[in-house]
Amino acid sequence: MDVAIGHCWRCENAITREVNCRQCGVAKYCSDTCCRRDQYRHQPECEEWRPKRCSNPTCTSDSRQALKECTSCIEASYCGTDCQKAHWKDHKQKCRERAQEVRTKGAALQSYFQQQCGIPFAVPYYFGNALAIDMLNLQANECKMKLKPEDQDPLKSNFAILSAGCGNLRNWIHTVASLPADFSGKLHTFLNDFDPFVQARNVLQLYMMVMHQDEADIATSITNIWYSLKISEKDYNLLVACLTALQDLTSSKLREVTGGVIQLTEADMAPMREVWQSWLNLECRKGHPNYIDLQEQRREVFRNAPNAAEGIDVYKKEIPSDLVPSYDDYIATGHFQPLGSKRNDLQYDNPTLTGYRFRYGRNDVMKVLKILASPKKVKFVYCISDDLSPFGSWDYLKVKKNHYHKSMIVMFHGYITDQIQQAMRYLKAGHLSVSFIVWNCLELTVRLDPESCKCDRIFTSNIADYSGTQPLLKVMKPLLNHENKSSTIVTQYWNWYGLFPYAKVDGPASAGASRTKVLVECSIAAVKDTCIDIVGEAPLNNPVFMSIECRKAAGRGPFFLQEYFNYTTYFVSYLRAEFMAFNQSLGGVSDDVRHTVHMQSLLEHSGLKGAEAEMPTVKSGGEAATAKPPPFQKVRQREGLEMRDFRRGEPNKVVPFRYRRNVRRVNLFRGMERMLEWYIPESLNN
Repeated sequence: MDVAIGHCWRCENAITREVNCRQCGVAKYCSDTCCRRDQYRHQPECEEWRPKRCSNPTCTSDSRQALKECTSCIEASYCGTDCQKAHWKDHKQKCRERAQEVRTKGAALQSYFQQQCGIPFAVPYYFGNALAIDMLNLQANECKMKLKPEDQDPLKSNFAILSAGCGNLRNWIHTVASLPADFSGKLHTFLNDFDPFVQARNVLQLYMMVMHQDEADIATSITNIWYSLKISEKDYNLLVACLTALQDLTSSKLREVTGGVIQLTEADMAPMREVWQSWLNLECRKGHPNYIDLQEQRREVFRNAPNAAEGIDVYKKEIPSDLVPSYDDYIATGHFQPLGSKRNDLQYDNPTLTGYRFRYGRNDVMKVLKILASPKKVKFVYCISDDLSPFGSWDYLKVKKNHYHKSMIVMFHGYITDQIQQAMRYLKAGHLSVSFIVWNCLELTVRLDPESCKCDRIFTSNIADYSGTQPLLKVMKPLLNHENKSSTIVTQYWNWYGLFPYAKVDGPASAGASRTKVLVECSIAAVKDTCIDIVGEAPLNNPVFMSIECRKAAGRGPFFLQEYFNYTTYFVSYLRAEFMAFNQSLGGVSDDVRHTVHMQSLLEHSGLKGAEAEMPTVKSGGEAATAKPPPFQKVRQREGLEMRDFRRGEPNKVVPFRYRRNVRRVNLFRGMERMLEWYIPESLNN
């Protein structure tokens, strides 16, 4: 669940008298009222967690504890072989269809991963596309473990985190800002991303935090430079000073002047230096020759995005009405400034919002490699995707709680600035250091020595969408700290439902059934869930009120209803199919497939710099028809690691398995995002 342990699943207040869901016993509330009001949101997960009955309708047993799953479809459960045989005539068609679906999708995924070779879309993610998370979460992990006399206090211990495909600094900043106030240990973070444009921005922002930490309003300036299209002369001068200093520093000198906080190799710094120099060379003042005019470039991005206008309209229907005017202002101008700032003072375009702008496919890999190896060769243009904004990457619940304002811009700006200020407290105290690595995460053991690099947490963004889970775990496990029982690898899945359209509430239904009934039921649940705390329970019994609100709910788009549809079985099918793509008689993704997203240093070592390289040859898989889909227990255990079992209500300990969507209507969730945690089983830890 996405609330702190010991807090109510509905109102998030601390629990003094615990009330559990009477059906599953997993959901926890502070009162019967919260339990009752959460029933509509909780229903889909409750269906998964509550004790199951034997699937044989003629079974007379009341036992719900000793049931065993059908290993083929894992959707039916039986109390014994007699019941399984008795039900087989009715069950076999659905069972065989589900097993065949997993086999078919497994073959499709095998082909996809072979073609993809771990390559994601290349767009500079200067703005995040997922919520900032606390990657350490000490209070729910090491601090909760019972210490032996010889154990060191976690608050005085040293920790290491690896963030692969890290994107921008939001996760690092939120992690540091979330450290307990009495934390006195040291935290080293490896920030890995194959994009030197993104890493150049990350180093720049951290350099500002270190070198200008004693200046008034420095956190405000960093937030302005991070997100605002236009900046003031003061912020622009700060930016120019930092870029000028960085381009003249060697990697060893950068480490020295930052007191060891920023660590990177000269090979990694070289392409970043080209990015800093290119930003410095841009003409950012209106009226000057060669003025870049980012506002017009931004309008062009929105004009050329086919679904931008429709997406903005749907989004405005979702967010609270009092926030719409400020959102309209942001869309129109791109300004992201604190309360009290004057538009006339924003005389400069923000050059750090520029970079390369295109999406690429497999055939464009070498073109992209050349750009990433030598950024100065590309024309720097406004490169923020139309579907990204500052409002999508910071948890609206936390933002609203600490900095509520009727202006989205003011509210989020205040929260982000506060997060930066809190992170800077630990920088001043000498608790932090960061290694920046520009490299393909699937080849990280080339850069990090498993003998010396022992990470307590490893985050992999949604790289599993492009590489599959198995290669990620294989690469990351040697880098995990096996001595820490709370060590965790996190894998994320955002695009999985592309192969399982049935998982969408408005998608096709199995066996040709209509989704109309499902949509109606989910609309009613959505209205009751989102309105009950505001209007109370009485209006929900009024047919006129419900009819009007259900029409509004439908107008907010399908993702608004997604939270009330139980589609866990499809996500499980995806994980089983993905497992088959690498393991069973489909043939598996060949070990000969080399991952091709390598940066400048890898190109140099392999002799490919400046030359064309052929794409890897991929071995074909075996026959899908005879492959047997794996039981879920087998899917949970890979590479000597075990996954926390979301099907049994086992909660994640570092990050939520999923987020509640409709309490975060500002955060642009689809409601399909999932996060899995992998840990070293106790049997291997002893």
